[in-house]
Amino acid sequence: MVTVQRAIEMLGIPTVLVTVEPEESAQARPPRALCPRGFIAGHSLGRPNDEALQKWILMDTLELLLADPKPGEVIIRDYT
Repeated sequence: MVTVQRAIEMLGIPTVLVTVEPEESAQARPPRALCPRGFIAGHSLGRPNDEALQKWILMDTLELLLADPKPGEVIIRDYT
C-alpha cells in the first residue's frame, strides 16, 4: 500500500495511511500515517455504525494532510 501512496504523492497529491500495524507500516516509510491504537484489521476506523468515532478518526487523518511529510513516522492516537 505504501508503494501506491508514494506514487500518488509523486503526482503532487498528499496522502495519509491509516494502519493498525504501526511497526510494519513504519518500516515501509509512508509519507504520513495514523494508527488508531487498539483497532484491528478490517476495522481501522472503528466499530461498524459508530459514525461519531469514524468521523473523529477521519478528521484527525485529514488534519495530517496539513503537516509536512515525515516518512516513517506513524502517529498513534487513542480513541477511547
